[in-house]
Amino acid sequence: MLERKEILSLEFYKKSPFHGSYKGVRYRIEKEEDENEKVKLKCTTWPEPYSFEATDEEQMEYYYASFDEEGLEDIVDHINTLSYTKN
Repeated sequence: MLERKEILSLEFYKKSPFHGSYKGVRYRIEKEEDENEKVKLKCTTWPEPYSFEATDEEQMEYYYASFDEEGLEDIVDHINTLSYTKN
């Protein structure tokens, strides 16, 4: 099970996206501002083995959460529900 401590602090996301993988799921977490300049966290997920840049857009799924500690916990919970491999 992916744990909150494995996806870095909220301060990291103010400057850079974070990439990781867990049980067949690749993910990218980043800060995003919507058209109303509201800041949120965007989590993009896709099946392994390819990188973000090498994966077709059709294979990607998006999940949005608040830009706070609770949002990071929501993203961890979301990633833990996904599985792109047959186990």
